Amino acid sequence: TASMSGQKVEELAELDASISKEGFLSSILRRAKRWLMSHSQYLNFPTILLLASVPNPLFDLAGILCGQFNVPFWKFFLATLIGKAIIKVYMQTTLVITLCNNQLLELVEERLVWVFSNSPGVSSILPSLVTKLKTAKDKFLMASVATSASSAAKGKKWNLSFSLIWNTVVWLMVVNFIVQIITSTAQSYLKKQQELEISMKSSATMSSASEPAAGISN
Repeated sequence: TASMSGQKVEELAELDASISKEGFLSSILRRAKRWLMSHSQYLNFPTILLLASVPNPLFDLAGILCGQFNVPFWKFFLATLIGKAIIKVYMQTTLVITLCNNQLLELVEERLVWVFSNSPGVSSILPSLVTKLKTAKDKFLMASVATSASSAAKGKKWNLSFSLIWNTVVWLMVVNFIVQIITSTAQSYLKKQQELEISMKSSATMSSASEPAAGISN
């Protein structure tokens, strides 16, 4: 809508601000956003798919640019759907499963022990350190099992769970978002109606004022 009316989106206008007083990370992010804006003519299906598949702070700006430069909705939607719901989800799932694999963790632990055992000054204190770490890990695992068992027992007695509270908050946010959209649309419609009425009244006033002047001149 802003693009069709010739206006500039606020997020795009903010990039014109000076970056001299910003921090290092924020200045790098702003430069990256400016680079994306300067290359926005290359926002095709593969580029949107890449930005949607890899976690990065530039995807929101890419969505704004797609709207600003009238990229077709289905091109943006399909690229986002494939990137977010298929590629990104499978990447995150594979990463979590790999990091939580006990065999992989034991292999990494063995490799670290081998590296530190060959390091001078560390090999003498390594056995006691490994024993303490294993004891702490066993205690942590036992505490986690006990906590999950107690929470399961409480869940049977108490129906109010964290998931219920979270789902309620999410639904309230969705309802609030819908109400805000309806309110904004109604306000925009009323504003246009008021502007139309004011213009009609002003034109009627001008025409009524011009009629006596025409009579006097006659």
